[in-house]
Parts: sequence; structure tokens; C-alpha cells
Amino acid sequence: MTIWYDVSGLVDWRRPHLGGIERTTAGILDGLHRLGVPARLVQFRLGGEAFEPVAEGDLPAPVRDMCPWFEPPAARPDPAATGSTPDDADATLRERRHEIIYGAGEDGAAFRAAWVAFRSAGRSVVRHAGHRLGFARRQREEATATPPAAAPGPPAPQESAQPAPPLRVPFVPGDVLLSLGGTFATPGHPAAVEAARGQGATVVRMIYDMVPVTKPQWLAPRSVEVAWLRHVATRSDVVLAISECTRREFADYCREAGLALPRTEVVRLGDVIPGAVPADRPAPLPRFVPRRPFFLCVSSLNVRKNHRCLYDAWSVLAADRGEACPDLLCTGMSHDHVGELVHEIRHDRAVNRHIHLLDGIRDAELDWYYRHCVATIYPSKHEGWGLPVAESLGYGKLCLASSAASMPEISELPEFFAAHDTPRLVELVSRAVDDPAWLADHEGRIRRTFRPTAWTDTAAAVLAAVGGRRAAAGAVPHTPAPTPRTTTRRMAWH
Repeated sequence: MTIWYDVSGLVDWRRPHLGGIERTTAGILDGLHRLGVPARLVQFRLGGEAFEPVAEGDLPAPVRDMCPWFEPPAARPDPAATGSTPDDADATLRERRHEIIYGAGEDGAAFRAAWVAFRSAGRSVVRHAGHRLGFARRQREEATATPPAAAPGPPAPQESAQPAPPLRVPFVPGDVLLSLGGTFATPGHPAAVEAARGQGATVVRMIYDMVPVTKPQWLAPRSVEVAWLRHVATRSDVVLAISECTRREFADYCREAGLALPRTEVVRLGDVIPGAVPADRPAPLPRFVPRRPFFLCVSSLNVRKNHRCLYDAWSVLAADRGEACPDLLCTGMSHDHVGELVHEIRHDRAVNRHIHLLDGIRDAELDWYYRHCVATIYPSKHEGWGLPVAESLGYGKLCLASSAASMPEISELPEFFAAHDTPRLVELVSRAVDDPAWLADHEGRIRRTFRPTAWTDTAAAVLAAVGGRRAAAGAVPHTPAPTPRTTTRRMAWH
């Protein structure tokens, strides 16, 4: 049996840090290796027809940082000869960009607002262009009939040598294809997965949340994720859900859509940051160091992450506390439908010196922020899991977390509040600042009772779920806290 690991969402990653889905796929890959389970890397290249092998050195630096056992790329220049590596040059360019975007003053604020609008528009163009290209390709394939076989004739004259076609992966019965990334926006990927399954491979997919069908108002119209979810439900041998909440919503979706529910297993995600400095060593300073006590929100900026609640809470705190108002650091890139909110935060003179929107934050910097924050905040309206909540607890830090969806499954240790309850969030932030004994009591209990989940635990759970191997000794079982069933919703199928 060969385990093929789909890295389609990782090969072309160009940001200095990984998103939640990318961190998960890289973390599980690292966990498999540490368990001694060899996995061969494959990718689906846009415009291709099947999966192709991938060399470890072809993956970008943030993935190699999570998987330090990767062989370095063969073509990488000798640092002694050049004085710097491509990664060093990339880091220098990122730091210069960071200084321009996050520079102080009115000019900096105007540039940031323009930058966010430009980046959001660019992502929309790329996404919709990809959808149109995929649609046009399908139309051409349907309209083009297979030509009849030509009669044998004299051999064509030999031309100059052409590049060899890409090597296709030869799936055979008994193989396992782990396709755990977010490939919903990759035209042609579902057909390649189906072809692998047709060749006898056991196909294992992972679902992170059911937002496309439960909360379609938070996504672009006619989201491709809905079609992707249907393909996962109908063309997978095993589906992995990252929480009991997601598993329930997936089962509801299949029932209401009239689909047979595939074998579905829940696995708990790892929450250890590989780039973190060992606890007994001081973390290096990040590029931006707050001058006041600060709270930390680790999350991309989009509607469901509920940064509007943070803005409203800090508007109250700034009005009540003046210069004694703590800072808030929000780390993550902006998505659709948040341009107006970002504009408000950037230009609101009452709060813009207290709320800092940071992008391009590396793991070592995130490590420093987790260590030195007063507490973390995660106000999301809906989550498949809520990885930053678990990361915060792993650092012994109190998390002020929304009680929505899957978050209570993580632990009973956060201080929960309803996602719409801004006054309660203001109350919790104020108490964390004003009552050191209350905060210290929470942190002591967290450090005594919370056990972080290693990515080897997650990898072992994946193997157990697909029948490849029993969970390794010591793996953390997923025992979600009981949560009430919500009223059945009508879901969007279009």
C-alpha cells in the first residue's frame, strides 16, 4: 500500500506564513513522517488531467519550516558564495513591504486602506477568472467530438526533441490518497480525484466547515465550495471532520440533499506552533512591538470572524479608558466584505492607535505575541474548529472566545461570550486588565490542566480513521464537550 499525500494547496503558496488549512495539511504531513509512515507527495496542476509527483524541495519555505526533515531544494545557491539565500532575500522584501504598509502617520493609514482595497479586488479577479476558465474548458470539452481514427500513413518527419510530458501517478488498488486541503477553487481537481478512485485508490477528504451551505451570505455568490462539498460527499471513501459540530452539519447537509452519508470520522487538530521558540528561551522581538498592554486576535479578517465586535468593544474601551485603553493586535489577511470595516478602523481617530491590523506575521513573531499578550480573543460567529483558541491555551493564556459552533468542544477553560454580546466582551477585557488575581487564577488552571495536541496525534487519528494503522499510543482521543443540537436550518444548494 502506498499513501499519496495531496499537496496541491501548498506547492504554490506564496505568503510568509501558512493559513489555517495550509497549517493543518502541513502539520499532518509532518506528523505522518514523525510516526514513521512514508507518504509520497502529489499535486494537481491547474490545467492538467491527473496527479503528478512532487519533490519535497519543491514546497515553499513556510511548509519546509513545519516539516524540517524535508530535503532542501537542489538548486538552492550556496550561502557562502552568495552571501544570502533566496529566503533571506524574500524576507528582506517582506520586511520592507511591512514597513511601507504599517508605517505610522496619515499617509500610512491612507496607503493601508488603498492596499487592502487593491488586494481584495485582486483576489476577486483571480477567483472569478479561475471559475470562468474552468467553465470555458468544460464547454470546449463537451462541444468537441472525438475525431475518427486516421488511416495508417507514412511516419511523420522527426522534429526537434520536445519536453517529456509530466509523469502521472500510477494509483493501484490498495493505495490511499489523502486529499486534506482546501481545493474547492481548483478547476479540474475533483475529476482527478475521481480518476484516482476509479483506479482503485481509497480517497480520504477533510471538511473544515459547512459555511457554504449553512451561511452562504458570508461568501461570494454562487460559491464553488458548494459544488466541492457535494463532490466530497459523493466521491469520497472516508470523510474527516475537524469537529463534532462540522460532522453534524455535514450529516444534515447529506440528509437534506438526499445524499448517502459517507463514512465520516472526527479528528482533533494539532495546536502546537512548529516555529515557536522553546519555552526556556526568550523569543526574538517581532517587527512591530506594542507600547501598551495588548490583547491578541489570530484570525483572517472576514465577516464570520466577527472583527466588527472587536471594533465596537474597543470603541467603548477607548471612550471609557482614554490612554489607559489596552491595544488590540489582529493578525491575518483581509478577505471579501470587510473593506468598509477596515476603512472605519484605519480612520477612526479614537481607536486607530489602539487597534493594529497586521499581515504577514511569521510563526516566530506570533510566538512572541502569544507569550506577551494579556489574553487572546476569538469572537468568531462560526467555526469548524477554532485553532487559535487551542493555541492560546497551549501557551497558558486565557482566551476570551465566542461560544458559537465548535468552540466549546475545544475546552471548558476559555471565558466564553455570545458572538453578538459586545458588552460582555468589554466586561471580560476590563476584568483581565483590572483584576490580576482573576487572570492569574485562570492562567494557573490552564497550565495545570490543558494538554496541547501534537500533530503526531492528529496524524495517528487520520491513520486510524482510514484503517491504515491504529492510533499511536498516547494519541489524544477526541471527546467533544456536549453541545445542544441547533434547530434544523434550510440549506442553500445552488
